[in-house]
Amino acid sequence: MTTPGRTDTLLLLGRVYRAHGLSGEIKVIPETDDPTTFEALSAMYVGQTPDTALLTNVQGVRYQNARKGPLVILKLEAIESREAAETLRGALLYAPVGALPELDADEFYLRDLIGLVVVEESGDRIGVVEDVLAFPGQDMLVIARDRQSSAMVPAVPEFVVNIDFQAGQITLRVIEGLLDG
Repeated sequence: MTTPGRTDTLLLLGRVYRAHGLSGEIKVIPETDDPTTFEALSAMYVGQTPDTALLTNVQGVRYQNARKGPLVILKLEAIESREAAETLRGALLYAPVGALPELDADEFYLRDLIGLVVVEESGDRIGVVEDVLAFPGQDMLVIARDRQSSAMVPAVPEFVVNIDFQAGQITLRVIEGLLDG
């Protein structure tokens, strides 16, 4: 493993679930819609935060189907035993954005939504996206609102009417109770 990477260019790809087998492989819960993204990487950053993550080479990638979705099984350089793999339990895996495959024109990274202004269909301002949380059912927008507590809104077509990166805003269809809580 080598030195820490730049946090402003790293994208979260997965979380180490546990060791797999006896030769140092790890099971990873992917944080991406396309787990095959791992195949495009010859190295990735491993650690608890982007600031402390260390670069390590990827020696192998394969997959395992699980009840909750696909798992990625990774073999990382310098991790040669089950015991060494267990020390990575709970670690996060990051990749430099520049090392990832090109996105299609209609695709974006969830982190690209952070900082966008959120408005109602009427044009009234709701707030600003402060985070995007990935849940199994759907992603959730965390919206920081002026003079109110943050709201969590499912990032689904029923509520997200439009995302306009050029204008820097997301338009929501607000129904009764959507912003409560």
